[in-house]
Amino acid sequence: MYSNYSNKAYNLHIIKTDKFKTISVRINFKKLLEKRDITYRNLLGKILLNSNNTYKTKRDLDIETENLYGIGIGCSNSLMGNYIVTSFNSNFLNEKYTEENMNRKSIEFLLSLIFDPNVGNGKFKDFDLAKRLVTDEINSLKDNTKRYSLQRMFEILGKDTPLEYNSVGYKEDLDPDNLYEYYKKMLKSDLIDIFIIGDVNEEEIVEIFNKNFNVNTIKRPGISHFVTQKITKLSKVKETLPIEQTNLNIGFKIKDLTEFEKQYVLYVYSFILGGSPNSKLFRTVREKNSLCYSINATFKAIYNILYITVGTNKDDVKKCLSLIKKEFNKMGKGDFTDNDIESAKITYINSLKDIEDYQASILRMYESNVYFNYDLLEERIENVSKVTREDIINLHKKINMATIFVLEGENNEEN
Repeated sequence: MYSNYSNKAYNLHIIKTDKFKTISVRINFKKLLEKRDITYRNLLGKILLNSNNTYKTKRDLDIETENLYGIGIGCSNSLMGNYIVTSFNSNFLNEKYTEENMNRKSIEFLLSLIFDPNVGNGKFKDFDLAKRLVTDEINSLKDNTKRYSLQRMFEILGKDTPLEYNSVGYKEDLDPDNLYEYYKKMLKSDLIDIFIIGDVNEEEIVEIFNKNFNVNTIKRPGISHFVTQKITKLSKVKETLPIEQTNLNIGFKIKDLTEFEKQYVLYVYSFILGGSPNSKLFRTVREKNSLCYSINATFKAIYNILYITVGTNKDDVKKCLSLIKKEFNKMGKGDFTDNDIESAKITYINSLKDIEDYQASILRMYESNVYFNYDLLEERIENVSKVTREDIINLHKKINMATIFVLEGENNEEN
């Protein structure tokens, strides 16, 4: 059962279910994305969960988490189209399995980390540690060459849009003038959504947040998360690193998607093209011609893009590209089987059924309903079954190849 409570400063979403012994809480602070936000909020996440005004050290914090029956806490930043979302997460045993009043104590503990930071002279005391950790993350971006090559493709494909930003941060933003002032502005100005899932007393949850959630600024509704793409000429870029495998990434921009196409047709399309070992790209490029180690097609509907990733040898890049273009063009001609369509639908429906087994998956489903207006479980299962061959062919007309990025490595003779 889902309930939504709004006091204009934040929205409280309660998903009541007795399927799980734990309760999960996610508190989202959301703002329109600026480049510096990524680094600043990565720093904040590491600062706020390391200590606070009551628990001055990480050791003190660890002791309290044990007192609360091993409560799990975390902070993450997600780039969701036009927004950055900073999520403070907690998962703890329902007091039905521990002791009375532990639900309240667990939630209040999480809120104390957000609202009562370890500060002295108007500055965070744990800033230097956080800076070292974020610096290490930024320095490690090139360590995973597949991830690095994909990010470089996004930078080119999404130039002058939020897609061009990485999710870790930037060295030039590691020394903000006053991170504490930025933090206070985040609390005051961000759009806030609180999601709770578990076997809870709704009235008690509402009362806990009314009493302890120290934000009262009235917020206006924001703009859409979805990033609009402008169709551009094809860009071809190549870089070289001393690595064995070459990474080929091909980015496509999509215009004027309908809600049905975003949620359903795009999934079926990408699955048939390159989303499984039985896909057109896998069968043609890898199995029949042995030109790659891996190949996959996927999409980010929120950015209105589709992309293909290939692990290959540098001498085989042109052959791979030629075959990929042929298979891509065949999609527009309806050159795929009814079995391909049904396999995509069955895989999608099976993945949806798995959602009900995991607390975090259910929470994410409601989050996507709130932020993206995506359908809930029953509607998704019903609507994906409606996708037709004509839907897939019509979608193809809206997809435009925009970027080819090659991160070239040394030759490797074995496939």
